[in-house]
Formats: sequence, C-alpha cells, structure tokens
Amino acid sequence: MRLSIEDTRSGKVLKIDVKDHHIIERIIDIVIKHMGFIHSEQRSYALVFNERELPNSITIKDAAHKFGLKEHDRLILWTKVVGG
Repeated sequence: MRLSIEDTRSGKVLKIDVKDHHIIERIIDIVIKHMGFIHSEQRSYALVFNERELPNSITIKDAAHKFGLKEHDRLILWTKVVGG
C-alpha cells in the first residue's frame, strides 16, 4: 500500500510503500529518519488520519479495518512537545 505522509511544519510530503504487517510506530521512525529529524526526548510524534490519531501499536491492516485507511491516503505527521 502506498501512502503519503505530510509534515505540516515544513510542508514536505513523503510517499512510502507499507505492508499490512507494518506497525504505525515503525512507520513514524522511518518518516522521521527520512525527513532528517533528530529523535529527541523533548518531542513525540504521531500519525493522524481523518483528524484521528492512529495508535502507535496497531498495524496498517488494523488501521485499514478500524479507521478506513486505504491506498494513496494522506496521513499527517504531528509533532508534540513532551511535558508541554
């Protein structure tokens, strides 16, 4: 399945191919690394689809079933400050 991930801070859009068994948390790690972000203790990241934050522990297959995620959908990468 091909998805688009948009970082709203920079406006960058990354298109990635994912498999049904991939976990959301792993996809976030791939996106962060590809966009050149530094994974720090002060930041937390989440993927949002249709204004709903996807749980980090679910698979793409689960997201398709529970949230209606499908081929070529666009997800938003949210950056949150931890403790702020």
